[in-house]
Amino acid sequence: MYEYLALMPVILPLVGALLAYFLGRYSEKIQRVFLMGFAVVLFVLNVSYFMALQMNIIHPLSYGPIVLDAPGIFISCLVAFIGALVIFYSFVYKDKTHYDNTYFIMYFLLMGMMNGLACTYNVIVMLVFMEAATITSAVLILFGRTKQAIKATYIYLAISIIEVILVVIGAFILYNDAGTLDLHLLNISSMSQNTMFLLAMLFFFGFGTKAGLLPLSAIWLPSAHSEAPPPISATMSGILLKAGVIVMVKCIYPFYLMSGAGTLIFIVAAFGILNMFIGVIMALLSEDIKRLLAWHSISQMGYIILGFGLAAPTAIYGALFHITNHMLFKGCLFLITGALILRVNTRQIHKMGGLGKVMPLTAASFLVASLAMSGVPFLNGFVSKELIYEGSVQAGYPVIFSVFGVNFTIFAILGWITSALTFICLIHVFYVMFMGKQKEEFRNVRDPPVCMMLPILIMVGLCIIIGIYPDLLSGVLEYTADVLFQLRI
Repeated sequence: MYEYLALMPVILPLVGALLAYFLGRYSEKIQRVFLMGFAVVLFVLNVSYFMALQMNIIHPLSYGPIVLDAPGIFISCLVAFIGALVIFYSFVYKDKTHYDNTYFIMYFLLMGMMNGLACTYNVIVMLVFMEAATITSAVLILFGRTKQAIKATYIYLAISIIEVILVVIGAFILYNDAGTLDLHLLNISSMSQNTMFLLAMLFFFGFGTKAGLLPLSAIWLPSAHSEAPPPISATMSGILLKAGVIVMVKCIYPFYLMSGAGTLIFIVAAFGILNMFIGVIMALLSEDIKRLLAWHSISQMGYIILGFGLAAPTAIYGALFHITNHMLFKGCLFLITGALILRVNTRQIHKMGGLGKVMPLTAASFLVASLAMSGVPFLNGFVSKELIYEGSVQAGYPVIFSVFGVNFTIFAILGWITSALTFICLIHVFYVMFMGKQKEEFRNVRDPPVCMMLPILIMVGLCIIIGIYPDLLSGVLEYTADVLFQLRI
């Protein structure tokens, strides 16, 4: 009777975009109150539905190709959470850079497209929402208002052509052999092993392109994320990549049933490792702070792809946990770069120095978020990475050695090496920017205004709280992991 409510995560942000347009023409103050209030309401509604779903008070709703189940509402909750923080943060950018109403309208549209992307199992509907999110985010990248931003947008859109070709080819093959485009209705018994492997690869590299998967992500992601305004960089890295990886998982897990699934699992896991190492190495070589963080996004997505690739229950749980954690610490770091650019007007790491004395809150936040991303114990990144390593044992990979009861497989060893390189990179950046010799022109610099600082502090606080009390999220994440695991059994 209420199946149409499944459309709410998509429709409500679109309604918000329309109302933001009209209110912006009437009163800027009223518009600001509406923007924040509406984003918070979206988050509360999504969380309420998620909790009711987990407690079995209600069942997943579906309307046509839209299915509002655990994976979809999980992404919708994260979209609404980071959306509320980014909108609040963006008020400063609106004042300083004269963003017009188009910025907030397009941001709400992007929220709706990301939600729709995660709330379907139909391959073509996924592609439509993916491209809609791509076009919307491309417009937001252009708010960077530089020649580099225009070039980055061209590259971003051009790479989408490859994604569309791969997914459309896969869709034709899927419909021809299975008679459906809906992965929920897929019966693989009529499909050959070669066809299943081919489809898995087409969807893996097709949707994986927008999930930060190498090699194509190396072409578009560093430029797009670094040239976009910092709030948009935080959104693209914090959640748009994650919506893409959820879609990728939905498309490849049904083919994990094939007899040669071991090869498929190895390929996905191997690309996760490739992302981890290439991303962190390129970050070490970067001088531009935003480009450095963009390469770290590729590296951290490697952990998530690895966890999903292993496909053991604990590994899936760890990957979902890392999606949440990455949204917090990477979103925080991108918002901090926006504060730095606002205050010192440069993105070059070695042109900064001694900022910790005049921007103590910003410095402390950068340090905590950096340690969280490096996987330091008692912060959230450590928890999710360890779950993924445990998942590699559960997936059947041999334990090479144990230390204090902790088992190390080849994936755990490579993960720890990547974390060590991440730590070295970010601590170096922290020292140069905040602890180095103070430059004369920065003596009167101060921490950013409340609109910018509050979202940063909220994210930093959650990095600490979740690191100490990970069970706060374990229930909903384990529930979501179970739903995804069911796609392959």
